[in-house]
Amino acid sequence: MSEYTVVVGLANPETAERLMGIGCLLAKQFDGRVEAVTVIDTDRAAPEATPGHHDRMTAAYDLLAVAETVAGRCGARHEGHIAIGRPVAEVLDELAESTDASLIIIGFSEHNRPGGDDSEFERLTDEMATRAPCDLLVARLVGNVSYQRVLVPVREELNLDVRCSVMAALHARYGSVVDVVHFAHSTDDVARTREQLREWLDRRGMADGVSVRVDVHEDPAQAIVRASVDYDLVMLGAGPLHEVRRRYFGPTTEYVATHAACSTFLLRNRDITSAG
Repeated sequence: MSEYTVVVGLANPETAERLMGIGCLLAKQFDGRVEAVTVIDTDRAAPEATPGHHDRMTAAYDLLAVAETVAGRCGARHEGHIAIGRPVAEVLDELAESTDASLIIIGFSEHNRPGGDDSEFERLTDEMATRAPCDLLVARLVGNVSYQRVLVPVREELNLDVRCSVMAALHARYGSVVDVVHFAHSTDDVARTREQLREWLDRRGMADGVSVRVDVHEDPAQAIVRASVDYDLVMLGAGPLHEVRRRYFGPTTEYVATHAACSTFLLRNRDITSAG
């Protein structure tokens, strides 16, 4: 079995430290390593010159310096990479393939879709959801670093494996209290669904530190957004391929990611056809 490897894409100085921190958290949990990478975009104008950032290359090296600092602080093994003038998705894809990575982590941007679509998902998010050769985590980071309370909404399809990995790492590192919630449309089968969730988590050793509930709500997306004010993080999964159509995370996940009051992790299993 190959070593657990996390590829972290770095682009924004404001989020680089936190993205790298998530990567190191998971690498430490599973005795693995982090491959940090940034891409120099030669198609855009050079960044505004400052005493500390006078060209693109300096900015790229500064991002890798942040990655090295975070890895050292966390005691995680890591390596840094710079690519020049290549599509970001292609670079992430190739690095994940060459390292046999288990997970790719990227940041979430709220730039509008270039084709006039009213979705706020960034093109990179969609492209990576389509092509990533391993599990994918897209992080929208809000407020201060805190993972004390974590909300994990699920549908009846109980494929939580990639989210369980993150839940285990957060619980081990931060003592996070995790609430797994299914928002049902009616009271039918509430007890059955609650018991199914508990059994599923127990089989994966996640019973401790995780509470389970089934709430009735006509609009799950609205319910999750409203609940998010009481949490530090919401973890969402991609829908089965036959349901997501052209949007690989699905409309509920997209809505929550852009409206939640707290940070959100969007997690897509490598096999998107069984994610839930």
